[in-house]
Amino acid sequence: MADIICDTRLQKRKTPLVVIVTHGDADGLVAATIVKAFEERINPEQSFLIFSGMDVTEEQTERLFDYICKYNDLGIRDKIYILDRPIPPLGWLAMGYLCDVPMVHIDHHITNHPDTYSFHERGKRISHRWSEEKSAAFLSLEFFRTWGEQEKEYERLYHSFYDLAKATSEWDTFHWKQLGETLTDTLWKKKALAINAAEKLLGSVGFYRAIQENIGTEQYSQDLFSYFFRLQDAYDHQFRHAYDFAKRSVTEYVFRNHRIGVIYGVDVNYQSMIADYFFLDKKYQFDVIAFVNIYGTVSFRGKGNFDVSILAQKLGEFCGHSGGGHKNASGCKIYNRDRFKENLLELFYESMDALKLGNF
Repeated sequence: MADIICDTRLQKRKTPLVVIVTHGDADGLVAATIVKAFEERINPEQSFLIFSGMDVTEEQTERLFDYICKYNDLGIRDKIYILDRPIPPLGWLAMGYLCDVPMVHIDHHITNHPDTYSFHERGKRISHRWSEEKSAAFLSLEFFRTWGEQEKEYERLYHSFYDLAKATSEWDTFHWKQLGETLTDTLWKKKALAINAAEKLLGSVGFYRAIQENIGTEQYSQDLFSYFFRLQDAYDHQFRHAYDFAKRSVTEYVFRNHRIGVIYGVDVNYQSMIADYFFLDKKYQFDVIAFVNIYGTVSFRGKGNFDVSILAQKLGEFCGHSGGGHKNASGCKIYNRDRFKENLLELFYESMDALKLGNF
């Protein structure tokens, strides 16, 4: 299940609770940081419970919200933010566990468009902020922009977060690839790549802690990116080894006249950049790169007009799970990792029993 990265409930009992359920990547973590920073200034008496996880399948989302409702008595005074990930399945929402709780859904994935939920009464009660052009981090900052227009404190906080939110959005929506060669564009591209490097090297918890330091200060952005730029050098060194492995192991699969490069076992930290390098290398003519992961998931990266979000969604559903994401970057689950663990342990014990009966 998702990790709890912030919990102040024990410190502030019987106060309004803000529950934030976010994606475990840089975009989701920055979005959660922005929401928490504004909410705790709007009402300092609120307590916070923040969940972060990379598994955003319906099964895991339903399990997570079951946990939230079981251990928290949520009501109209509380709030739930769902950031950079889908809302719970509509069947689960229909049971009414959260019918009185204000909910805000901020996302940018095509497969999580608000129109997906509008036909259902429970879905209509959720406030949606969605745009394909900006990531959840930037949309979260814009969500609180009107507060900045009313109070100087919120205005300072908005400007303090602006560079972090914009750079994260440039990376997560792949807009950094469209930036030019001007000094301004080059700097934004550098910041976007540094966001990726920091997230991958520090991990979800480390990245989240890093962006908590000195929030709201004038030096917040400058100090943060100075640190991230140093991490970029280390990331580049490790990436070269991962790309060499990918080139040795890639195989080709033809899917409806589209050439898919299939790679197994590449660290998820380097998949987006590896796909970019394959697409730029004229020696390869792949339309899509499919990273088959040891966790039972597949990550797709595409170029041109091939919409991998549809492919990920259909493949996930065909395998009895779910999937989706962006047009050029999506993923799905095709195998239950717990079942893999059970099969592996079963094979181990059966083999050990066989050895026990023989001459060892």
